[in-house]
Amino acid sequence: MQQQRNIIKAITSSLQRNYQSPTTFTLAVSGGADSQCLLLSFPRVAKEMGHTCIAVGIDHGFRKEADLELDLAESLANKSNIPFHRIKVKVIDGPDGKQAHARDARYNALFSFGNTVVTAHHFDDYAETVMIRLIRGHNIGSLKVLPEVSKNGTGVFRPMLSVTRERIITHLNRWGIKYANDPSNDNTDYLRVKIRKEIMPMFEVLNPKFKERLVNLSEELHYEQAQFPSK
Repeated sequence: MQQQRNIIKAITSSLQRNYQSPTTFTLAVSGGADSQCLLLSFPRVAKEMGHTCIAVGIDHGFRKEADLELDLAESLANKSNIPFHRIKVKVIDGPDGKQAHARDARYNALFSFGNTVVTAHHFDDYAETVMIRLIRGHNIGSLKVLPEVSKNGTGVFRPMLSVTRERIITHLNRWGIKYANDPSNDNTDYLRVKIRKEIMPMFEVLNPKFKERLVNLSEELHYEQAQFPSK
């Protein structure tokens, strides 16, 4: 997958590849930069192609700032004439950990609005997720992460996988869109943050296209599975 500089073109191409019939999309938003970019750009393209969008923000109750961050998403949704829903979920510390339960609770809430949820996963997320699987020692098949669309055209849709985090910030600044910064994104106690801030930059010194290579590795595995599904 090649990095895409133009966010509108990336979303347009992704929609054209995957959704020819009118679809109602549930946008997962949080007020952070990635989801604000999704909320700013996706409905504009989707509406022109005959689709319908709603935005849903989930408050897990982890941080008191979350409600104010969702205010940013609600404000942008209102400006874009997109229905906005704010949902609070109760998260418990289950056998797989609190974060895993939070994820399940989040998606259960999102899917209660429809069967196609759109997330703001992007190119850097893609590369980081592959790196996480490599570090944790999973088998080669586990590197098939973050498909653009989950099974049968329903489930989770990720139209910004070719867009870098840097491009997202540039796009938001260009349009003067406010976004929240989650302080946990700077906490290197989390493996993903350590990869983003410490590990990935070291590899990029050796190979400036290292992220692209990680993404391409996963793409190659997705392609192989599509061509040889029984393998």
